Amino acid sequence: MSYSDCVSRISELDSWIRTIDPNWATSGKSLVGTSGQAGLSNSSFSSVLESLSGTTGTYATSANAVSSASIGFTSPLPGAQLTQAFGPTSETLEPSATVDDVTYAHYHNGLDLAAPLGTPVLAAASGTVTFAGKESDGAVVVKIQHADGYTTLYAHLDPSLQVTVGQQVVAGQVIGQVGMTGVTTGPHLHFGLYTSGGTAIDPSTWLSTGHLPDSASPATLIGPSAADPSTLTQVSGSAALARFDAASSRIPYAAQIRSAAVANGIDPSLLAGLVYAESDFDPKSYSSCGASGLCQLMPGTAAGLGVTDIWDVQQNLNGGAKYIAKQLKAFGRVDLALAAYNAGPGTVSSLGKVPDACSGYIAKILAKWQSYQGTPS
Repeated sequence: MSYSDCVSRISELDSWIRTIDPNWATSGKSLVGTSGQAGLSNSSFSSVLESLSGTTGTYATSANAVSSASIGFTSPLPGAQLTQAFGPTSETLEPSATVDDVTYAHYHNGLDLAAPLGTPVLAAASGTVTFAGKESDGAVVVKIQHADGYTTLYAHLDPSLQVTVGQQVVAGQVIGQVGMTGVTTGPHLHFGLYTSGGTAIDPSTWLSTGHLPDSASPATLIGPSAADPSTLTQVSGSAALARFDAASSRIPYAAQIRSAAVANGIDPSLLAGLVYAESDFDPKSYSSCGASGLCQLMPGTAAGLGVTDIWDVQQNLNGGAKYIAKQLKAFGRVDLALAAYNAGPGTVSSLGKVPDACSGYIAKILAKWQSYQGTPS
């Protein structure tokens, strides 16, 4: 499709959307205008194409056209507007789901990234295309399996795909264009990330780290020592993850806990023990002092950790993992770090030891951590 044809099509669709979506019509948004958040002028749209492809009106279509620096895990739509996050939602188009024994009326299992029709969609990581075509609901979808076993999914694409099943792609390679196929409220990309077992996890956690959950194969993670769990040590990353995975069937929110822990360089079994002690794995847990969610984050602390929705499971876990990782590095001992998480780092620093009131809390966490340390099968 030529640039002029693309702009013409966008204009037609913009007019059509306005006739069926009064919210769009009154929001000031436009697919082609210059004032709305979703809009780009013809010249700026051309600039986007040029910056992504190197030549106005053309797209990079092969690995040779992608910079060798395009590695790791990157956004499939750089600079796009996030219109729907991962997790429970009020959007009635999303299906119901039961996640870790909690049933949600509507659950969004990916990220929605809005961009004008025809915007190039990039492979978020290197891998092999395992699906490229139309799903039963009419959505045109590409799925890419990566070396670590994870799969990324790209949905609502334009039918003119630029990859085929079995093709090897590299991170940053153009695989298609933003479309409006399937059930959709407007032009956007639905971007999903799935474990090898088919569990959807929040891609935003890993986009912030620049790599897929296991792609970095962390050589070490920090956590308790087997000889003395109160002592902090570096443990084999692969061994710690294998132990956690072997116990994951009895750990609620295991995939999300694993994701948050690895992103912050800590043993996921320790984070699971902390969540158990803080909330007994209840994502709706709320204390009289205002601590909320799985990791019982205080609103001010959560905001400082970049948590925008304290009740979002993955965000809450990310914040808790980041905070305990900070305490582990600051105090250099597991018991002191856990005490700081519970009573505050200032209290622990002034005492120079574990407050008596924290002893039972620490013991509960380390006992749960120990229960996950069986030999992986």
